[in-house]
Amino acid sequence: MPAKGDGLVSKYINRHFSRPFTKLILHFWPDCNPNLISIISALTGIIGSILFYVKYPFLGGIFVQVSSIIDGSDGEIARANGRTSFFGGFFDSVMDRYVDVFIFISLIFYSLNVLLITHAFLLGIITMIGAYSISYTAAKVELKEGISFSRTIQGRDTRLFLVFLAGICASFTEWAIPICLIIISILTHVSVILRINQVRKEKGSI
Repeated sequence: MPAKGDGLVSKYINRHFSRPFTKLILHFWPDCNPNLISIISALTGIIGSILFYVKYPFLGGIFVQVSSIIDGSDGEIARANGRTSFFGGFFDSVMDRYVDVFIFISLIFYSLNVLLITHAFLLGIITMIGAYSISYTAAKVELKEGISFSRTIQGRDTRLFLVFLAGICASFTEWAIPICLIIISILTHVSVILRINQVRKEKGSI
């Protein structure tokens, strides 16, 4: 039940956990509404963000990664019980964006432990712009123009996995969180630049 366009983290890590979870849900609730799973995933991610905010990065990272894993189950359930829909995909995407905001804001506040307030907020804003630009470029171009962007390490699964790793490492150094934001920022903005160049080559420019 892999989804088209899975990133490396989803393909080689998350799916190994989401598939058994999906089977368990379908065993007890064959007609489960996948939108409910999207909500559970969102709530789990928000709890993770709160844990970062209250300075429990280890648990916060775990909850964020669990949220990412559960986020793969809604699509698996929808495909398994024939409840795929445009609304389902749209709803899941909207929930993801809200969760991302909560997570990034919590990481910004956690970064205040080692950064000046202006530096922390500037880094957070740059990171959020990059993350949202990845989603925006895909929504803007892929459906309308039929261009397929790479889904290796550019996706949300990678970003949340990096947050998970940062949460674990923050138990040893608080610099792990701002370093995580820097890595995500570089990764997303470079990917956006590559996507702009790809569109220019495939569709031409004025």
